[in-house]
Order: sequence, then structure tokens, then C-alpha cells
Amino acid sequence: MKTNPIVGVTTKHGSNEWVQKNTINYLNALAALGATAVVLSPDQPAVLPDGTTFAPDEEGRLPEAILDYLDGLILSGGGDVHPRYFNRPLEGAEPESIDLKRDELELRLARQALAADLPLFGICRGCQLLNVAAGGGMVQHLPGHRSPADRTAMHEVLVQPGVRFRHMVGDATLTVNTFHHQGVDLATLAPGLIPAATAQPDPWLLEAFESPDHRWVLGVQWHPERLFELPEAHAQIWASFIHACGG
Repeated sequence: MKTNPIVGVTTKHGSNEWVQKNTINYLNALAALGATAVVLSPDQPAVLPDGTTFAPDEEGRLPEAILDYLDGLILSGGGDVHPRYFNRPLEGAEPESIDLKRDELELRLARQALAADLPLFGICRGCQLLNVAAGGGMVQHLPGHRSPADRTAMHEVLVQPGVRFRHMVGDATLTVNTFHHQGVDLATLAPGLIPAATAQPDPWLLEAFESPDHRWVLGVQWHPERLFELPEAHAQIWASFIHACGG
């Protein structure tokens, strides 16, 4: 088993300033478990630990060959996915937050990772994008799940029995943070994915899903990289992911 897996982390911009402001919590979570992060963005070359460099094309997409160097992939949080990728008009998505180059980057990477059975962790926006990459859609706007500017809102999720995610966290309920205004329900869940946790008090909303047909594929609607404000069980999610990446 690899003791220092290499994990790609997507983000909107690859500049150091952006990464330090918006992506650092993901990098810290990986570093704490001995993993090496590689930032993947649509506007900057991705530089691997051995110095190998992959540059994005004009559409923001990185070459498929980069996955040969990665042991896992994280689709991080951010703005909305353009609904054209799941054949819907704008129905609540916020146009000012859409970045087509990021969509192109992440959809391509996610589909390639699924095909290659690479451990894949979708977080918030990344959860939604993972579902779209697998052939699903999303609810473009829902009220009551975006934290206010001055504090982090929390709520409970109900973890489904018998799923891998239940074994990761060990409990039937889990306290999570919440920063999203879009989500996935049963009607928009991609074929092949199964519910892993539902929102409380909105049980129609999927807070986590997984793939029973892959080594490790999980989407969560909250931000587990913000470990400083979450229960210890969230660290077990990261440990499970890193274990899969090292396997």
C-alpha cells in the first residue's frame, strides 16, 4: 500500500492566491493523512511531484494522461454547474457563479476517473458535478441550506443502513455543515449511484450518495474538509478515502 498517495484536487483557479483562500482546507486535510495534493485547474498547468506538467487546453480540460499519475481525485466545492450538461434550461442556477471551463475540466476528469475506477470524492459542488458526470441531474435551487455570511449553519443527516458510508462514520446520524443552494434528489440521482444519507428535516434531499460498483466513489453535499468545525466522524471519511487511494 502506498504511504504517500497523490491526489488531484480541482479548483476554479490555480493561482496561489486563489488556492490559499479557497482550496487550502482540502490540501490541509490531505496533508494531515500523508497524501500529496496536486491542484487541478482550468487556467494553470498541473505540476506533479516529480515535476511532470500538464497544461489545460483552451476549453480548460487537462489531458487524460494525468490520471495515470494520480491515486485519487477530489472534486471540490464552488459555483453552479451549467444546467446544459444535464439537458435543462436555467431554473434556479446562478449564472454569475457558472464557469464553463471549470465544468469542462471536472466533467472530463470525473468521467475518466469513473471509467478507470479511481477513488473519487465529490464535495458540495463536486457532489453535484459527480452526479451529472455519471448521467444524472440536480435540483437547481432549494431554500434553507446555505449558511448565512456571519456563521456556519449545521443540521443532521440520516445515514442509510447497509451502505459503505455507514461503515465509515459508524452512526445512523451525522451533524454536517451546509453551504449549498443546489442538490440531488432521487429523481435526479444518476443510474448506478445509490443514496447514502438524506437531509433532516428534508428527507427528499440526498446529502450523500455512493457507487456500489466502484472501489471508492462518494459524493457529499456538505464540506467535510472543514474539520475544525465538525464531529470526529468526518475524519473517518477522509481516512477511508486515503486508504482507498493507497490501496
